[in-house]
Amino acid sequence: MFRKISMVFLASLLVISTGFFSANTTKAAESTTSKVVYLTFDDGPNRYTPKILDILKRKKAHATFFMIEGNIKRNPKTVQRMIKEGNYPALHSVSHDVRKLYRGSSNNVAIEMEKTRQTLLRVSKFNSKLTRVPYGSKPYMKKPLRDALAKKGFKMWDWDVDTLDWKYNRTRPSIITSRVKSGIRGKKGPIVILFHDSRGTAQQLPIIIDYLHSKGYKLAVYNPKNHFVKNFWNDKRF
Repeated sequence: MFRKISMVFLASLLVISTGFFSANTTKAAESTTSKVVYLTFDDGPNRYTPKILDILKRKKAHATFFMIEGNIKRNPKTVQRMIKEGNYPALHSVSHDVRKLYRGSSNNVAIEMEKTRQTLLRVSKFNSKLTRVPYGSKPYMKKPLRDALAKKGFKMWDWDVDTLDWKYNRTRPSIITSRVKSGIRGKKGPIVILFHDSRGTAQQLPIIIDYLHSKGYKLAVYNPKNHFVKNFWNDKRF
């Protein structure tokens, strides 16, 4: 009788323990995921990109760069350095023009991204399929445009936090940092932050990276093997 009671007690203890460790493991996994931030930069490479790369290297951080096709051609050494130092090169169109991209043929975006992909491949031997459409996917990327982009096998990222650095980088760059701090508050990760290759952003970037590290965030770089959906349409194809 005593042995039977002991066996029941041990079994109950095992169930409780297993539940405890499973719950904690799940919480740990959720906590880790929510503490991941992706720094992303649009419109380069340009004269500010090397400065941004210097900061990333010094801070042992990496980023994802969504690049304009013409800028890739004009700055091949910067693109090569970017990749060599562990950053991810991605695509941001040829024209960056609303009329050329989103009006007329539903193939326009896909055609521009394919041309950008080919230029990047020629310059760096890196085949990237990650895109960010200019001005974000809403409201412009209606279904026919998304269908054409998906048919070509491209992925498409938007963002969670818009720093508005295009607006404040010359006049009030400290607002860029303020918007990062307020933007990540209360958000569950992974969190994608939108920057541009600009002077004010380069100025604020060390402060931002230090702040994110102080709050326990891991700064990740895009990896196609661990792709996750991050577009305003929540289109699972991307």
